[in-house]
Amino acid sequence: MGQLFKRMKLPWTFPNQIGLFLTGVLVVSLIACKSDKTDYLSANSVQLAPPSITVDSALFKDSALLQLQLAEPDAVIRYSLDGSAVTEDDLIYSEPIQLTNTAAIKVKAYHPQYAASEEQQMHVRKLARDISRATAEVDPEPHTNYPGNGALSLIDGQKGSLNFRKGGYWLGFQDTQLTVRLIFESEIEVSRVIISILQDQGSWIFAPQSISVGSNGLELGSKTLENSSKEGKKALEYIEVPINKSNNQEYTITINPLAEIPDWHPGKGTLPWTFIDEIMVE
Repeated sequence: MGQLFKRMKLPWTFPNQIGLFLTGVLVVSLIACKSDKTDYLSANSVQLAPPSITVDSALFKDSALLQLQLAEPDAVIRYSLDGSAVTEDDLIYSEPIQLTNTAAIKVKAYHPQYAASEEQQMHVRKLARDISRATAEVDPEPHTNYPGNGALSLIDGQKGSLNFRKGGYWLGFQDTQLTVRLIFESEIEVSRVIISILQDQGSWIFAPQSISVGSNGLELGSKTLENSSKEGKKALEYIEVPINKSNNQEYTITINPLAEIPDWHPGKGTLPWTFIDEIMVE
């Protein structure tokens, strides 16, 4: 039967409220009174579970292998790689895909008898420049519970996962401002700085409110994240900050977290966590 609860004949004679859990799909709550009438659960009220997205590396130098999966007969997985919403006209997934460029992956499952799944998404990024030989400094130091490998974690090309407790890739902070300095061996031209962050609001980890980039005391560019205080799904995000193209030996990235967790959250009023695991330049 796969991941679906097939059409089922239901006599509506239950004396109490009953929750039917449809595996991987949805929950139907029934409140019934005694009746001799036989009714049916309509097929289009059952929603497909979303496909799983797997990549061997969310941050890669040459290529990454993308695999999509949904164990449901006759289901079709469609996808886009440019961040556009998936429709029934998009490409059909049939075999693993070798990605050689940065991609904003979105996927959705369709079935002739059931409602389409929710859309899933993931961002993967190709490293445009290896900066692992630069010097990185971070102030303040990350929290002792989430130290990663210190500031070197931010330029080693190693991407953390949604499980921030695994692997030691993430640097976690609970501070009002973070500053990262990148010092190169010689001047390099940069037009964009990318910061890899984690959003996991259930663990009180929020995206920052704003990020700015400067050099030699001058601000080169900044970005405000309008949705950082809004409720959102757990996600790995790459925040791109365009800057005035220039040649500099040193760049300073200033990260400003939310002043406090918003009112809709159980942790309202307290300082949120900020998690970063990689900084890139292009």
